[in-house]
Amino acid sequence: MMIQTSRDIVPQEQTRAALEAMRAYFTATAQSRPRQERQRLAHEWLAAVRRLRATPP
Repeated sequence: MMIQTSRDIVPQEQTRAALEAMRAYFTATAQSRPRQERQRLAHEWLAAVRRLRATPP
């Protein structure tokens, strides 16, 4: 059995946040939501990806 450390959990949470942000952006795009809302969601998605990439291994 493998025990997860807090170093393992943080990247998982960040990955989940990035995927949820991506899903929200594509859902808004598919539903033709206003451009300003799509831009905000795209910004949130990119910020989540940047946080994920900045996490040390």
